[in-house]
Amino acid sequence: MTSARSLTRKLTLVGATLALGCSSSTGPTRAGPPTTLHRVTGDAQTGVEGQTLPVPLTVQVLDDAGRGVPGVPVDWHVMPGGGFVVASALPTITDSAGLAIIFWQLGFRLDSAAIVIASCCRGATATFTAHAVLPLAQRIGIMGGLWQYDTVTRTLAHAIVARVLRADGKPDVGAIVGWGTSTPGGHFTPTFVAADSAGQASTYWTLGTVAGNQTGWASVRGLPQALFSATAFAGPPVRLVIAPNPLPTIGVIGTAVTVIPQTWDRYGNRAAPAVSLSAADSTIVGVVSPGPGVNPTVLARHHGSTWVTAQVGTLRDSAPVTVLGFTGVSTGRGHTCGLSLAGDAYCWGDNFLGAIGDGAQTGSPYPVLIGKGLGLQLPSADWHTCAVTAAGQAFCWGPDWDGELGDGLPTYATDTLHTLPVPVAGGHLFASIRAGYTHTCGMTTTGDAYCWGANDYAQLGRDTATNTCPRGTLHRCSNTPILVAGGLTFAQVSAGGFEHNCGVTANGAAYCWGINDSGQLGNDSTTETCGTAPAAPCSHAPRLVEGGLTFRSVAVGSAFTCGVTVTGDAYCWGWGLNGNLGNGSTVSSIVPVKVAGGLAFADVRTGFYSACGVTTTSKLYCWGFAYPATPTPVRPDLQFGAIAFGELTNCTITTANDLYCWDH
Repeated sequence: MTSARSLTRKLTLVGATLALGCSSSTGPTRAGPPTTLHRVTGDAQTGVEGQTLPVPLTVQVLDDAGRGVPGVPVDWHVMPGGGFVVASALPTITDSAGLAIIFWQLGFRLDSAAIVIASCCRGATATFTAHAVLPLAQRIGIMGGLWQYDTVTRTLAHAIVARVLRADGKPDVGAIVGWGTSTPGGHFTPTFVAADSAGQASTYWTLGTVAGNQTGWASVRGLPQALFSATAFAGPPVRLVIAPNPLPTIGVIGTAVTVIPQTWDRYGNRAAPAVSLSAADSTIVGVVSPGPGVNPTVLARHHGSTWVTAQVGTLRDSAPVTVLGFTGVSTGRGHTCGLSLAGDAYCWGDNFLGAIGDGAQTGSPYPVLIGKGLGLQLPSADWHTCAVTAAGQAFCWGPDWDGELGDGLPTYATDTLHTLPVPVAGGHLFASIRAGYTHTCGMTTTGDAYCWGANDYAQLGRDTATNTCPRGTLHRCSNTPILVAGGLTFAQVSAGGFEHNCGVTANGAAYCWGINDSGQLGNDSTTETCGTAPAAPCSHAPRLVEGGLTFRSVAVGSAFTCGVTVTGDAYCWGWGLNGNLGNGSTVSSIVPVKVAGGLAFADVRTGFYSACGVTTTSKLYCWGFAYPATPTPVRPDLQFGAIAFGELTNCTITTANDLYCWDH
């Protein structure tokens, strides 16, 4: 619709043009009194209902001599149903040539002529007529059969009804309506229909073979198509497939795997019938079916292999699923590794630094087989990951900013990570290996301890000026194993936390080295300082843990350490503000303090600010940070044989070799 401002501009231009056309070449002559009203333009037009006519309505006021009279008011009156007139002001005032101009926007009356009457001068009038017609798009429309649905290739229950009107809004009797669709396989019966006395034509629509929204059209020559649609559902399923197949290998009990039963009808449309899902052995996995529209899941319950079967009517498909059993587990800073009952090494979780070791940097929620053909034993995980083979060869993978992979490569300046296991340099045969924060320590088959990686805080157990790592110009480090000072023979070595390590000698004495800012070395080491941001007490050589205790094992946390004596008592020392020393207090200690509760432990593992232990009766207890400051039972319904502590996750293995993990 034309705006009032636009119409005003048009009126000004039209008036100026008419005035020029009616002006006298002999110069102005004073007009007499107005006597007649003369119709100039705009009569007998035809236009679309509700729209402005293209030619304005123009009248001229004349005197007895036929001269235009300026300054005369002209009134305009629209008869009912005729719409309305538009001018810059009403009444209009004649210009210097006696002209008055106005635009006419038609109404919606189609059954008779629309009338506008201009008047002035004590009864002088001029009458304008126009006829409104329907726009083309309104001359054909769908009146019935909309919003239907049925199965593909089925004929819809209700007829599709079109109505055709003439320009004057009356039924277009006898108009030929054609029906069609672009949907493959769809058709109409009949295809062409003559409109009846009401202007209506009907047909029946047989849907095409493609499920989803299908579109049809009705057309009459000279008019735009009238569109309509219906929904086609897939037909009965003739094929059923489970995806993925096989299902992913599951590592952690309680892990859910989404199963997508996919069905198709004979035309290849995805169908969505109710699918029943079952497990051949429900003790290994359970099936959870949330309801319509949501895919079912398979939930790991116990290690083993079984089949998951989907069924719709007589259609069936099955997929194998395996839940791994484990003998050992290790958790890092976002990823987890385990050694399966079959003796294979697996890792899963975050992998943006290649710590999983599968040659990629994409994470996986499910276990990935690592080092196929190498015979790797249980990997040790932190930011990076390391493992030894049954023959004692060590491999590491993941980030290598500080030489923590120990590969000894001359390209260390640009050697920032490896996504596959690389051999540790030096030719040593290791009995065990432990990944720390930015360093690694291993114990050889002869009991010697070697460490490599960052050495800012003496965590390599020997002072060294070598800087063979990408950050070597700023940090002390070594990308090859360095023999820990002191000439000690170890039975067990633990690395982790941040920058300290501990080990137990063959006679049960515990030694620690590295940073000692919180007493985590178990003795008052004040003779050395390490680091610059800030400097902190440290020891480059192993220091005997005070207290005269005989240990079976030690575990290194972030700034504290715990150990289990040969009698099964647990002791902790170092940072204790989170209750992580387990003695009921939140006070740090530079000497071992006994964990409360009188429990006999088989193993204790430490995390950032908490610790957990498995008792000799296979029960799990935790303390510190998210737990009380004394041992608290966790999952008392289960019996555990192994435990691992990571930055974000704890994992334990039951005596039945099932793996459980939880965030802490």
